[in-house]
Amino acid sequence: MTLSRRLAKLETSLSPTQLVLRWLAEAHAYGDVPAYVASLLDQDPPVAPLDRLAREAEHGARAANRGKRSEVADAAVRSALREIVFRFELVMRINVTVHDLLDHEVLLEALFASQLALLLHDDRKERLTDESHLHRLAHCRDLTALRVTELRATREAISRVEVRFLDAHSTLFPEVAGAFDLQVRRSQELADMAADSAEFDGLEQAEPDDADGLESRIAQLIADLVEPAKSTALDKLGEGRPAFDIANAWLRAKFGVVEAARL
Repeated sequence: MTLSRRLAKLETSLSPTQLVLRWLAEAHAYGDVPAYVASLLDQDPPVAPLDRLAREAEHGARAANRGKRSEVADAAVRSALREIVFRFELVMRINVTVHDLLDHEVLLEALFASQLALLLHDDRKERLTDESHLHRLAHCRDLTALRVTELRATREAISRVEVRFLDAHSTLFPEVAGAFDLQVRRSQELADMAADSAEFDGLEQAEPDDADGLESRIAQLIADLVEPAKSTALDKLGEGRPAFDIANAWLRAKFGVVEAARL
């Protein structure tokens, strides 16, 4: 058997997850999303990665079911397409979610850092009994800690999704992953500074994180990644009703969480 035939046979034996992981390795080699997109546009003609993945998944499913009844082969193809489109959409959603989160955190970090700087420049002895100063300092401490918790919960949610659906492979482009890790460190440093300042001015330590509440937030973040990816995948495959049902259930669950938090 020639090398090309061996490679072709190997490619048709790859599962949808393995196909997505191969694509991820190719895409991540460019470092960031703009460089990867530029490489796609340089192709003549440009080939959308999802189109290529879908063709490969269909070819592999048909090859694996060669000789079986057409309805069996068609069902296998449909299953493979669902799996591969869902995983592709999941990867994209994770990257977009983290990119948007980082944009949000940069603004919050600047706001909290400026607020903390103003509080630290208050060198009055009276500040130790000034209710307004102490309230603002406690508020800054609690909010900065909350943002660190949110970042860590997001990272944990992504990690669990990667383990469940992508054999624990990283979904984030290297540039985004590096920016995410840096933001976690910067946010933690700011939160530590706020906590130390609050303790120095005589405030009691904040309550530790609620473990049950953290797990609940991680579960919600997982649903925010997985359920929209499922819905989008089914919609792209022409399965509008199941896509609507998934999206509807996800939104109802989120609305329920918001309502419960208000009570």
